Amino acid sequence: MLKNALCFACLVTLLSSCVVPRAKFTQIPVAQEIVRTDARFRKEYVWRPGDQVEVVVRRVPEVSRTVTIRPDGFLTLPLLDDVKAAGLTAAELKTELTKLFSQRLLEPEVTVIAVQVPPAVVYVVGDVGNNLAVPLRNATTAIEAITYAGGFKRTAKLDDTAIIRLDEDGLIRAIPVANEAKGQPGPVIGLRSTLLQADDIVFVPESGRSQVARFLDDIVNRPLSSLTGIFGLYVNFRLTRLIADQQ
Repeated sequence: MLKNALCFACLVTLLSSCVVPRAKFTQIPVAQEIVRTDARFRKEYVWRPGDQVEVVVRRVPEVSRTVTIRPDGFLTLPLLDDVKAAGLTAAELKTELTKLFSQRLLEPEVTVIAVQVPPAVVYVVGDVGNNLAVPLRNATTAIEAITYAGGFKRTAKLDDTAIIRLDEDGLIRAIPVANEAKGQPGPVIGLRSTLLQADDIVFVPESGRSQVARFLDDIVNRPLSSLTGIFGLYVNFRLTRLIADQQ
């Protein structure tokens, strides 16, 4: 009887230790985390084949032209013939043309004007339907760009979506998209209110659970499937030999 009483007391003590009292938590707002690179970069447009360029030489209209950069990367101008333009920035092309015109003209003043260039785009990468470049005019917010790219996959981690951007100071920053709204609509509301800039990268990561499942599939399931296939071939071979021997 005493033994049963002691067991019951121990059971009550164990159960009471498993009960956790409810605690009231206060949400403390924190500053948005920004991941930065150490290197600095500069954003400049580089001419490419198909771009239309207006070259103006002041006081010399007969050599001024609006030309298209050919597929081989060259453009043709009076007095200069072929000039390599693809891969150069506007400032570099202006410097090159000024140097070449100086061999035929006295102190030429050259201006290079972009007439027709590809539209500004943003890039959507990660766990979305399609990784692609989206014209900025079709996707001014992050959620519009993601929708244009086929939307989120079921394995995507919406609340860890980030915008990777080259700032004016030359640093590349990964800016997480945050929002104070609660529940499932919260991340979407944050993405809806996030405006994009040209050349932004909208990165949608894969959830940790999906990464673990994919790891197990690569390390465990696929090797086992291969072994099962090899074992099946071996069993078929042995059965064939056994039937042949019996005949």
